[in-house]
Order: sequence, then C-alpha cells, then structure tokens
Amino acid sequence: MKVNLCRATNLRYDLTFITFAIQPNPAYFSAMKILIIHGPNLPFLGKISAGTGSRLTLDKVNTSLRRMAQESGIELKIFQFYSEEKILKVVARNRSDIAGLLISPGALAINCHTLRELLSILKIKTVEVHLSEMPDAKASFGQSALRDIAVARFLEPGLTAYQKGLQYFIKTKDASQ
Repeated sequence: MKVNLCRATNLRYDLTFITFAIQPNPAYFSAMKILIIHGPNLPFLGKISAGTGSRLTLDKVNTSLRRMAQESGIELKIFQFYSEEKILKVVARNRSDIAGLLISPGALAINCHTLRELLSILKIKTVEVHLSEMPDAKASFGQSALRDIAVARFLEPGLTAYQKGLQYFIKTKDASQ
C-alpha cells in the first residue's frame, strides 16, 4: 500500500520559476478511525439487561466507547443495522477511511458469509464481539462465519465485550507509534 506523506501545492507562477510548498497529507496524519456496527436486536439491550440488574442500554455502550476512543485519540463511526445488506454497504463505503471494524453481529453471525467474503477481500482488521446476555449468544459465537477472519473475538457480558474489542485497536494504535 502506497502512503503519501506529503503533497505539493503550486503557490505561485513566475516567468522564471515555479514555487511549491510541501504540506502534510491530512489523511495520513489524521486519527485512527474505527467502524463500529451493532447487529440486530441490540436496541433492546436495555430490556434484556433489566433482568440482570445492569440496565445497560445501547446508548450507554456508545457513550462509553466514545469516551474510551476520545481518551485514546481514536475516531469512531457507529451504526446499528438489522440486515447484512446494510452492513455490507456501510463497510464498503467506509473501507478506505477506517483502520478496523468492531462488530457485534448477534444472530447474523451464523450466516453472514457475504460479509465474511467482503472483509476478506478488503483485508479489514475485524474484532467480533458477542454479548453473553443476548439469547443464543454462545451458539452465534461458536458458529460465527467471521470466526476465522477476526483478529480478536470476545464473548463477554455487556460493556466488557465492547471495551475489550476497542482496547484491541487502542493497543494496535499504541504499538504502531
């Protein structure tokens, strides 16, 4: 992959010479961007977690992830979808802007072969998380189509799974600096 650190900009034209200024390429020096995708039924996390007493909602998950990311100098793009088709579209559209994907595919994990193929083609670092309090989480985790392409996978209660997933990217960022 070719990375342009600088670009030349024509500032002035004289009859005798042309002057250029070297400017940093903002795409190279910008913050690491991580795409976060919540799969189906995660908007009902509050209803599910009420039975455990944690009262964890998807908004609380997003707030916590944004706080972690901000403290680490990482930018997040967060989406929630019910269909694999929409996930495919947002991954494809953002492929050149992101350093990785943190996904909680939920029940889609078992049959998301098209997503698996796209991530393999694009070589996007993918961290897969499953929330243990979700129904069928263990089955989805064990049979996930993403299991052999994900760089890290977590089956944990609520926020812990997401925090460990984002922490993977934070460590990757810190190691590359």
